[in-house]
Amino acid sequence: DGSLGRTTVYFAEKFLDKMGKAKVLELTGADITNYVDRGQGSPAQRREINTVKGIVNFYRQMHGHQPIYSQRPRDGKGRSRWLSVEERERFLAACPPEIAPLVTGLFFTGARRGELEKLRPTSVDYRERLLRLESRKGGRGLRERVIPIHDRLWEYVKDTEGQKLVFPDPKGKQWDGDAFRDIWWNVVVSLGMTDFVPHDARHTFASELVRQGVGLRQVADLLGHSSLAMVYRYSHVDLEDKRSVVLQL
Repeated sequence: DGSLGRTTVYFAEKFLDKMGKAKVLELTGADITNYVDRGQGSPAQRREINTVKGIVNFYRQMHGHQPIYSQRPRDGKGRSRWLSVEERERFLAACPPEIAPLVTGLFFTGARRGELEKLRPTSVDYRERLLRLESRKGGRGLRERVIPIHDRLWEYVKDTEGQKLVFPDPKGKQWDGDAFRDIWWNVVVSLGMTDFVPHDARHTFASELVRQGVGLRQVADLLGHSSLAMVYRYSHVDLEDKRSVVLQL
């Protein structure tokens, strides 16, 4: 239902390449679990297992067979790289004009890069200054979340109603991933940073919300997470605030 993400297609093609000659109805959950590359992090392992299991179980159910179960790796700590407000501002100031709108969007919406790259004006409420983002992450059907547009971002969004995309590349087309990453890493290197990827802007958005006192449930809603499990990593951000409260006892 709906378009497939690039990662899902990659996992499906990888499964076809390595397991394409196997008989679907003879596969077991252990076959799928053991097939997945253990060299990748647990979130990537779970996503690959979900993709492969979805393919297999769709076929099994279409032929009247019970779906198979496969054990997924437990959640780890997850990636927790983010910037302080001062670092974020230095990063934005160093961005060349061609990526500044998209990068500002990443820092002030917490959206995934792919969500903003594909965003069309029809998903923007220009009167109420809202973004409406849709996601099928996790295979749980289409979910929509609404994000208020920050003043910093509105400067880039307010005149895009007649465009094909809200955050296009300099040619008015959707960004090519390699082209964007090349410019992004030039900024990272120029600032002497290491290991700061575009997705970390999402973590920066969430951690600053928590630091400002926003509850984890609201943060999860803004990020598009159905549970709090994925946002607990940010719970230590306000540790100093908690420390000051406890020390007053």
